[in-house]
Amino acid sequence: MQLAGGHVLDVGTGELQRRDLAIAGGQVVASAKSSDEDRVELDGLTIMFGLWDVHAHPGGLMYDPPAAGYFERASQHSVRAGANLLQAATMGITGVRTAAEADGIDMAWRDSFARGRWPGPRVMCSGPAIRTTGGHGTAYPREYVSAKPFLIADGPTQMRVAVRTLAEQGADWVKVLLTGGLYSVHESVDSGQLSDDELAMVMATARQRGLPVLAHCGNARLAERFVELGGRSVEHGYALDEQAAATLSAKGAWLVPTIGVTHDVDMMKADGWPEHAMKRAILSSAKHAEAVKACVAAGVKLATGADLNPIGPRLHAELRLLEQIGLSRLDVLRAATAGSRELNGLGAETAPGPGSAADLIMVEGNPLDDPTVLQRPRGVMAYGRFVVDPRGGVLSPPAPGPYRQ
Repeated sequence: MQLAGGHVLDVGTGELQRRDLAIAGGQVVASAKSSDEDRVELDGLTIMFGLWDVHAHPGGLMYDPPAAGYFERASQHSVRAGANLLQAATMGITGVRTAAEADGIDMAWRDSFARGRWPGPRVMCSGPAIRTTGGHGTAYPREYVSAKPFLIADGPTQMRVAVRTLAEQGADWVKVLLTGGLYSVHESVDSGQLSDDELAMVMATARQRGLPVLAHCGNARLAERFVELGGRSVEHGYALDEQAAATLSAKGAWLVPTIGVTHDVDMMKADGWPEHAMKRAILSSAKHAEAVKACVAAGVKLATGADLNPIGPRLHAELRLLEQIGLSRLDVLRAATAGSRELNGLGAETAPGPGSAADLIMVEGNPLDDPTVLQRPRGVMAYGRFVVDPRGGVLSPPAPGPYRQ
Protein backbone atom coordinates (compact mmCIF):
# COMPACT_ATOMS: atom_id res chain seq x y z
CA MET A 1 0.00 0.00 0.00
CA GLN A 2 1.16 3.53 -0.79
CA LEU A 3 0.04 6.50 1.32
CA ALA A 4 0.63 9.35 -1.08
CA GLY A 5 0.49 13.11 -0.84
CA GLY A 6 0.73 13.48 2.93
CA HIS A 7 2.99 15.43 5.26
CA VAL A 8 4.81 13.33 7.89
CA LEU A 9 5.08 14.87 11.36
CA ASP A 10 8.18 14.23 13.46
CA VAL A 11 7.12 14.51 17.12
CA GLY A 12 10.75 14.82 18.17
CA THR A 13 11.40 18.04 16.26
CA GLY A 14 7.92 19.26 15.33
CA GLU A 15 8.91 19.32 11.65
CA LEU A 16 6.55 18.42 8.82
CA GLN A 17 7.94 16.83 5.67
CA ARG A 18 6.12 16.08 2.43
CA ARG A 19 6.67 12.35 1.98
CA ASP A 20 4.89 9.25 0.72
CA LEU A 21 4.86 6.16 2.92
CA ALA A 22 4.85 2.55 1.74
CA ILE A 23 3.17 -0.04 3.97
CA ALA A 24 3.68 -3.81 3.82
CA GLY A 25 3.50 -6.60 6.37
CA GLY A 26 2.28 -4.27 9.11
CA GLN A 27 5.30 -1.97 8.81
CA VAL A 28 6.45 1.12 7.03
CA VAL A 29 8.86 -0.03 4.32
CA ALA A 30 11.25 1.68 1.93
CA SER A 31 9.11 0.74 -1.05
CA ALA A 32 6.31 -1.64 -1.85
CA LYS A 33 4.75 -3.06 -4.97
CA SER A 34 1.34 -1.50 -5.35
CA SER A 35 -1.36 -1.08 -7.91
CA ASP A 36 -3.55 1.95 -8.38
CA GLU A 37 -6.05 0.28 -6.07
CA ASP A 38 -3.42 0.18 -3.33
CA ARG A 39 -2.55 3.86 -3.68
CA VAL A 40 -4.29 6.07 -1.13
CA GLU A 41 -4.25 9.79 -1.92
CA LEU A 42 -4.07 11.81 1.29
CA ASP A 43 -4.33 15.26 -0.30
CA GLY A 44 -2.08 17.04 2.18
CA LEU A 45 -3.22 15.31 5.37
CA THR A 46 -0.72 15.10 8.23
CA ILE A 47 0.56 11.57 8.86
CA MET A 48 1.96 10.69 12.26
CA PHE A 49 2.24 7.91 14.79
CA GLY A 50 -1.07 7.16 16.48
CA LEU A 51 -1.85 8.02 20.07
CA TRP A 52 -1.56 5.63 23.01
CA ASP A 53 -3.33 5.20 26.31
CA VAL A 54 -0.93 3.11 28.39
CA HIS A 55 -3.01 3.08 31.57
CA ALA A 56 -6.39 1.74 30.55
CA HIS A 57 -9.11 -0.43 32.04
CA PRO A 58 -11.24 -1.09 28.93
CA GLY A 59 -14.08 -2.89 30.69
CA GLY A 60 -13.87 -1.05 33.98
CA LEU A 61 -16.46 1.11 35.72
CA MET A 62 -15.06 3.84 37.96
CA TYR A 63 -16.53 4.60 40.40
CA ASP A 64 -19.69 2.70 39.61
CA PRO A 65 -21.95 4.27 42.28
CA PRO A 66 -24.74 1.66 41.84
CA ALA A 67 -22.15 -1.18 42.05
CA ALA A 68 -23.53 -2.75 38.86
CA GLY A 69 -20.12 -3.95 37.70
CA TYR A 70 -19.70 -6.17 40.74
CA PHE A 71 -22.57 -8.36 39.53
CA GLU A 72 -21.75 -8.50 35.82
CA ARG A 73 -20.78 -11.65 33.99
CA ALA A 74 -17.40 -11.62 32.28
CA SER A 75 -19.22 -11.64 28.94
CA GLN A 76 -20.93 -8.33 29.75
CA HIS A 77 -17.62 -6.87 30.87
CA SER A 78 -16.01 -8.02 27.62
CA VAL A 79 -18.64 -6.38 25.41
CA ARG A 80 -18.09 -3.04 27.13
CA ALA A 81 -14.31 -3.42 26.81
CA GLY A 82 -14.55 -4.10 23.08
CA ALA A 83 -16.86 -1.16 22.43
CA ASN A 84 -14.51 1.08 24.42
CA LEU A 85 -11.46 -0.03 22.44
CA LEU A 86 -13.20 0.39 19.09
CA GLN A 87 -14.39 3.89 19.95
CA ALA A 88 -10.86 4.79 21.09
CA ALA A 89 -9.46 3.71 17.74
CA THR A 90 -11.85 5.99 15.85
CA MET A 91 -10.49 8.86 17.99
CA GLY A 92 -6.90 8.26 16.92
CA ILE A 93 -5.76 5.87 19.64
CA THR A 94 -3.86 3.11 17.89
CA GLY A 95 -2.26 1.62 21.01
CA VAL A 96 -3.59 0.67 24.44
CA ARG A 97 -1.78 -0.91 27.36
CA THR A 98 -4.16 -2.32 29.91
CA ALA A 99 -3.41 -1.73 33.58
CA ALA A 100 -5.75 -4.28 35.21
CA GLU A 101 -8.42 -6.14 33.29
CA ALA A 102 -10.51 -9.11 34.26
CA ASP A 103 -10.44 -12.72 33.11
CA GLY A 104 -8.23 -12.42 30.04
CA ILE A 105 -10.67 -10.02 28.36
CA ASP A 106 -7.87 -7.71 27.27
CA MET A 107 -5.92 -10.65 25.87
CA ALA A 108 -8.88 -11.86 23.83
CA TRP A 109 -9.32 -8.44 22.23
CA ARG A 110 -5.55 -8.13 21.74
CA ASP A 111 -5.45 -11.36 19.78
CA SER A 112 -8.56 -10.54 17.77
CA PHE A 113 -7.18 -7.17 16.67
CA ALA A 114 -3.69 -8.51 15.99
CA ARG A 115 -5.01 -11.31 13.78
CA GLY A 116 -7.24 -9.00 11.80
CA ARG A 117 -10.49 -10.52 12.98
CA TRP A 118 -11.69 -7.08 14.08
CA PRO A 119 -10.31 -3.64 13.19
CA GLY A 120 -8.92 -2.10 16.34
CA PRO A 121 -5.88 -0.81 18.20
CA ARG A 122 -2.74 -2.64 19.20
CA VAL A 123 -3.31 -3.86 22.76
CA MET A 124 -0.61 -4.74 25.28
CA CYS A 125 -2.02 -6.61 28.26
CA SER A 126 -1.32 -6.78 31.96
CA GLY A 127 -4.33 -8.96 32.78
CA PRO A 128 -5.51 -8.71 36.40
CA ALA A 129 -3.40 -6.54 38.69
CA ILE A 130 -1.59 -8.00 41.70
CA ARG A 131 -2.65 -6.54 45.03
CA THR A 132 -2.54 -7.51 48.68
CA THR A 133 -5.51 -8.29 50.90
CA GLY A 134 -7.07 -4.94 51.75
CA GLY A 135 -4.86 -3.22 49.18
CA HIS A 136 -5.61 -0.60 46.57
CA GLY A 137 -8.69 -1.46 44.55
CA THR A 138 -10.68 -2.92 47.40
CA ALA A 139 -14.15 -1.51 48.02
CA TYR A 140 -15.01 -3.68 51.00
CA PRO A 141 -17.61 -5.04 51.58
CA ARG A 142 -18.25 -5.02 47.82
CA GLU A 143 -16.75 -7.99 46.01
CA TYR A 144 -16.84 -9.04 42.37
CA VAL A 145 -19.20 -11.97 41.87
CA SER A 146 -17.94 -13.06 38.44
CA ALA A 147 -15.36 -10.87 36.67
CA LYS A 148 -12.07 -10.75 38.58
CA PRO A 149 -9.76 -7.78 37.83
CA PHE A 150 -7.27 -8.58 40.63
CA LEU A 151 -4.98 -11.36 41.77
CA ILE A 152 -4.86 -11.09 45.57
CA ALA A 153 -1.54 -12.25 46.97
CA ASP A 154 0.13 -12.06 50.39
CA GLY A 155 3.70 -13.09 51.10
CA PRO A 156 6.52 -13.86 48.65
CA THR A 157 5.24 -17.32 47.72
CA GLN A 158 1.83 -16.05 46.65
CA MET A 159 3.46 -13.17 44.78
CA ARG A 160 5.58 -15.67 42.84
CA VAL A 161 2.48 -17.68 41.97
CA ALA A 162 0.61 -14.54 40.84
CA VAL A 163 3.36 -13.52 38.41
CA ARG A 164 3.66 -17.06 37.07
CA THR A 165 -0.10 -17.13 36.59
CA LEU A 166 0.06 -13.99 34.46
CA ALA A 167 2.91 -15.44 32.43
CA GLU A 168 0.92 -18.63 31.87
CA GLN A 169 -2.12 -16.67 30.72
CA GLY A 170 -0.13 -14.73 28.13
CA ALA A 171 0.23 -11.29 29.72
CA ASP A 172 2.61 -8.79 28.12
CA TRP A 173 3.11 -6.89 31.38
CA VAL A 174 2.78 -7.41 35.12
CA LYS A 175 1.04 -4.74 37.15
CA VAL A 176 1.54 -4.50 40.89
CA LEU A 177 -0.38 -2.18 43.20
CA LEU A 178 2.51 -0.95 45.30
CA THR A 179 0.88 1.89 47.24
CA GLY A 180 -2.50 3.30 48.06
CA GLY A 181 -4.35 5.68 45.79
CA LEU A 182 -7.67 7.43 45.42
CA TYR A 183 -10.07 4.52 45.13
CA SER A 184 -10.27 2.79 48.48
CA VAL A 185 -11.47 4.37 51.70
CA HIS A 186 -8.73 3.21 54.06
CA GLU A 187 -5.56 4.29 52.27
CA SER A 188 -3.57 7.33 51.17
CA VAL A 189 -1.87 8.04 47.86
CA ASP A 190 1.61 7.33 49.22
CA SER A 191 1.02 4.57 51.77
CA GLY A 192 3.03 1.42 51.06
CA GLN A 193 1.12 -1.84 50.68
CA LEU A 194 3.74 -4.50 49.88
CA SER A 195 6.60 -5.61 52.07
CA ASP A 196 10.04 -5.39 50.54
CA ASP A 197 10.35 -9.16 50.23
CA GLU A 198 6.99 -9.29 48.43
CA LEU A 199 8.06 -6.62 45.94
CA ALA A 200 11.45 -8.27 45.43
CA MET A 201 9.72 -11.56 44.63
CA VAL A 202 7.41 -9.91 42.08
CA MET A 203 10.35 -8.32 40.34
CA ALA A 204 12.57 -11.39 40.40
CA THR A 205 9.85 -13.66 39.04
CA ALA A 206 8.84 -11.18 36.33
CA ARG A 207 12.48 -10.83 35.31
CA GLN A 208 12.82 -14.61 35.15
CA ARG A 209 9.77 -14.81 32.87
CA GLY A 210 10.84 -11.86 30.72
CA LEU A 211 7.92 -9.63 31.65
CA PRO A 212 8.20 -5.88 32.27
CA VAL A 213 6.50 -4.49 35.36
CA LEU A 214 4.40 -1.39 35.90
CA ALA A 215 3.54 -0.21 39.39
CA HIS A 216 0.68 1.83 40.73
CA CYS A 217 2.85 3.99 42.97
CA GLY A 218 2.45 7.34 44.66
CA ASN A 219 5.36 7.15 47.13
CA ALA A 220 8.74 8.66 46.20
CA ARG A 221 10.95 6.21 48.09
CA LEU A 222 8.97 3.16 46.94
CA ALA A 223 9.15 4.39 43.35
CA GLU A 224 12.93 4.50 43.73
CA ARG A 225 13.02 0.99 45.15
CA PHE A 226 10.78 -0.27 42.37
CA VAL A 227 12.96 1.06 39.55
CA GLU A 228 16.16 -0.03 41.31
CA LEU A 229 14.74 -3.57 41.17
CA GLY A 230 14.10 -3.19 37.44
CA GLY A 231 10.62 -1.64 37.29
CA ARG A 232 9.77 -0.23 33.87
CA SER A 233 7.04 2.34 34.50
CA VAL A 234 5.71 4.22 37.50
CA GLU A 235 1.99 4.96 37.28
CA HIS A 236 0.55 8.18 38.77
CA GLY A 237 3.58 9.22 40.84
CA TYR A 238 1.40 11.41 43.04
CA ALA A 239 4.11 12.36 45.54
CA LEU A 240 7.37 11.92 43.65
CA ASP A 241 10.14 14.40 44.48
CA GLU A 242 13.35 15.52 42.78
CA GLN A 243 15.34 12.66 44.27
CA ALA A 244 12.87 10.08 42.95
CA ALA A 245 12.80 11.84 39.57
CA ALA A 246 16.59 11.63 39.35
CA THR A 247 16.49 7.91 40.13
CA LEU A 248 13.81 7.21 37.52
CA SER A 249 15.87 9.10 34.95
CA ALA A 250 19.10 7.29 35.84
CA LYS A 251 17.39 3.89 35.59
CA GLY A 252 15.66 4.69 32.28
CA ALA A 253 12.18 4.22 33.77
CA TRP A 254 9.01 5.89 32.54
CA LEU A 255 6.40 7.96 34.32
CA VAL A 256 2.75 7.68 33.30
CA PRO A 257 1.24 10.70 35.09
CA THR A 258 -2.56 10.14 34.68
CA ILE A 259 -2.91 13.79 35.68
CA GLY A 260 -6.65 13.83 35.05
CA VAL A 261 -7.41 11.72 38.12
CA THR A 262 -6.35 14.57 40.39
CA HIS A 263 -7.17 17.57 38.20
CA ASP A 264 -10.42 16.96 36.32
CA VAL A 265 -12.92 17.94 39.00
CA ASP A 266 -15.80 18.30 36.52
CA MET A 267 -15.25 14.68 35.49
CA MET A 268 -15.21 13.54 39.12
CA LYS A 269 -18.56 15.21 39.74
CA ALA A 270 -20.11 13.91 36.52
CA ASP A 271 -18.95 10.36 37.21
CA GLY A 272 -20.21 10.37 40.79
CA TRP A 273 -16.91 9.97 42.61
CA PRO A 274 -17.41 9.31 46.32
CA GLU A 275 -16.52 12.10 48.73
CA HIS A 276 -13.36 10.42 50.05
CA ALA A 277 -11.92 9.96 46.57
CA MET A 278 -12.72 13.44 45.31
CA LYS A 279 -11.36 15.09 48.44
CA ARG A 280 -8.16 13.04 48.31
CA ALA A 281 -7.70 13.80 44.61
CA ILE A 282 -8.09 17.54 45.05
CA LEU A 283 -5.73 17.61 48.03
CA SER A 284 -3.14 15.65 45.99
CA SER A 285 -3.41 17.72 42.81
CA ALA A 286 -0.76 20.38 43.47
CA LYS A 287 1.88 17.87 44.57
CA HIS A 288 0.98 15.62 41.65
CA ALA A 289 1.62 18.43 39.16
CA GLU A 290 4.92 19.27 40.88
CA ALA A 291 5.96 15.62 40.66
CA VAL A 292 5.31 15.48 36.92
CA LYS A 293 7.27 18.69 36.30
CA ALA A 294 10.15 17.41 38.45
CA CYS A 295 10.31 14.30 36.29
CA VAL A 296 10.29 16.35 33.09
CA ALA A 297 13.11 18.52 34.44
CA ALA A 298 15.11 15.40 35.34
CA GLY A 299 14.70 13.91 31.86
CA VAL A 300 12.38 11.07 32.84
CA LYS A 301 10.67 9.49 29.85
CA LEU A 302 6.93 10.09 29.74
CA ALA A 303 4.07 8.07 28.32
CA THR A 304 0.37 8.92 28.48
CA GLY A 305 -2.56 7.17 30.08
CA ALA A 306 -5.86 8.43 31.44
CA ASP A 307 -6.93 5.66 33.86
CA LEU A 308 -10.50 6.67 33.01
CA ASN A 309 -13.31 5.62 30.70
CA PRO A 310 -14.30 5.97 27.97
CA ILE A 311 -10.72 5.73 26.74
CA GLY A 312 -11.00 8.01 23.71
CA PRO A 313 -12.50 11.14 25.27
CA ARG A 314 -10.54 10.74 28.51
CA LEU A 315 -7.17 10.36 26.79
CA HIS A 316 -7.75 13.56 24.83
CA ALA A 317 -8.70 15.32 28.08
CA GLU A 318 -5.49 13.98 29.64
CA LEU A 319 -3.40 15.55 26.89
CA ARG A 320 -5.08 18.93 27.44
CA LEU A 321 -4.50 18.74 31.20
CA LEU A 322 -0.82 17.90 30.77
CA GLU A 323 -0.45 21.12 28.79
CA GLN A 324 -2.35 23.02 31.45
CA ILE A 325 0.09 22.00 34.20
CA GLY A 326 2.98 23.33 32.15
CA LEU A 327 4.22 20.71 29.67
CA SER A 328 4.88 21.91 26.13
CA ARG A 329 2.54 20.72 23.42
CA LEU A 330 5.41 18.98 21.65
CA ASP A 331 6.41 17.16 24.84
CA VAL A 332 2.82 16.00 25.35
CA LEU A 333 2.49 14.83 21.76
CA ARG A 334 5.82 13.00 21.92
CA ALA A 335 4.77 11.24 25.15
CA ALA A 336 1.42 10.24 23.65
CA THR A 337 3.01 8.76 20.53
CA ALA A 338 6.73 8.00 20.38
CA GLY A 339 7.23 7.76 24.15
CA SER A 340 4.38 5.32 24.59
CA ARG A 341 5.50 3.27 21.58
CA GLU A 342 9.01 2.99 22.99
CA LEU A 343 7.68 1.93 26.38
CA ASN A 344 5.83 -0.91 24.65
CA GLY A 345 8.78 -2.12 22.63
CA LEU A 346 8.05 -0.52 19.25
CA GLY A 347 11.25 1.48 18.98
CA ALA A 348 12.28 5.04 19.74
CA GLU A 349 11.58 6.64 16.35
CA THR A 350 9.72 9.93 16.46
CA ALA A 351 8.44 9.80 12.88
CA PRO A 352 7.24 6.92 10.70
CA GLY A 353 10.04 5.44 8.64
CA PRO A 354 11.19 2.09 7.24
CA GLY A 355 10.90 -0.56 9.95
CA SER A 356 8.33 1.33 12.04
CA ALA A 357 5.20 -0.53 13.08
CA ALA A 358 2.46 1.00 10.91
CA ASP A 359 0.17 2.32 13.65
CA LEU A 360 -0.64 5.69 12.12
CA ILE A 361 -3.22 8.44 12.03
CA MET A 362 -4.02 10.95 9.31
CA VAL A 363 -5.41 14.32 10.39
CA GLU A 364 -6.33 17.62 8.81
CA GLY A 365 -3.85 20.32 9.73
CA ASN A 366 -1.00 20.34 12.21
CA PRO A 367 -1.82 19.13 15.75
CA LEU A 368 0.93 21.39 17.09
CA ASP A 369 -1.21 24.32 15.93
CA ASP A 370 -4.58 22.79 16.84
CA PRO A 371 -4.51 19.60 18.94
CA THR A 372 -8.27 19.12 18.57
CA VAL A 373 -7.65 17.68 15.09
CA LEU A 374 -6.38 14.57 16.87
CA GLN A 375 -9.91 13.86 18.13
CA ARG A 376 -11.34 13.47 14.63
CA PRO A 377 -8.76 11.74 12.44
CA ARG A 378 -9.58 11.24 8.79
CA GLY A 379 -7.68 7.96 8.77
CA VAL A 380 -6.54 5.46 11.40
CA MET A 381 -4.24 2.50 10.79
CA ALA A 382 -3.13 -0.24 13.19
CA TYR A 383 -0.99 -3.24 12.27
CA GLY A 384 -0.75 -1.74 8.76
CA ARG A 385 -4.51 -2.13 8.26
CA PHE A 386 -7.06 0.65 8.14
CA VAL A 387 -9.34 0.91 11.13
CA VAL A 388 -10.77 4.10 9.67
CA ASP A 389 -10.16 4.40 5.92
CA PRO A 390 -9.45 8.01 4.86
CA ARG A 391 -11.24 7.33 1.58
CA GLY A 392 -14.50 6.60 3.37
CA GLY A 393 -14.04 7.81 6.92
CA VAL A 394 -15.88 4.94 8.56
CA LEU A 395 -14.89 2.10 10.85
CA SER A 396 -13.80 -0.91 8.82
CA PRO A 397 -16.07 -3.99 9.15
CA PRO A 398 -14.97 -7.15 10.95
CA ALA A 399 -13.43 -9.85 8.83
CA PRO A 400 -15.95 -12.47 7.63
CA GLY A 401 -15.68 -16.17 8.31
CA PRO A 402 -14.75 -18.28 11.33
CA TYR A 403 -12.44 -17.09 14.05
CA ARG A 404 -8.84 -17.65 13.02
CA GLN A 405 -6.26 -18.84 15.48
